[in-house]
Amino acid sequence: MTTSRRIEGVAHQVKGAVMEHVGAAIGDDKLEAEGKAEREVGDKLNTHDPEGDQLAGIDTDRIIGVGRQLKGALMEEIGSLSGNPELLADGVKERSAGIEQNIEGGSRDLAREGKTP
Repeated sequence: MTTSRRIEGVAHQVKGAVMEHVGAAIGDDKLEAEGKAEREVGDKLNTHDPEGDQLAGIDTDRIIGVGRQLKGALMEEIGSLSGNPELLADGVKERSAGIEQNIEGGSRDLAREGKTP
C-alpha cells in the first residue's frame, strides 16, 4: 500500500474518531454512526499488513483515545457552561478514559518497535 493511501487513512481515522465522539457527547446518533464508519474506512486504508502494522506506528487506540479526549473536553465545557455537574463529571471521566486508551495504544506502538514504555 502506498504511503499516500496510508496517510489518507490516518486522516479518516482522526476525522471519524472526532465525529463519533462528538456525536456521542451531544446525543447525535447519526453523527456518531457516520464517525464510526469514517474511522473504519481509515482503519482499512491505514492497515499495512494482517498484523495491523500501521503508518508511523500509530495504533488505532491512540486515535480513538484522542477522540474520547475531545469528547470529554466538550462534555466538560458544556456541563460547566450549563451548570450541569453530572455532564461535567461524565466529561472528566470520558477524557480520562481517552487518555488511558491513548497510553495503551502508545505502549503497543513501543512494543511493536521493540522499545519499553
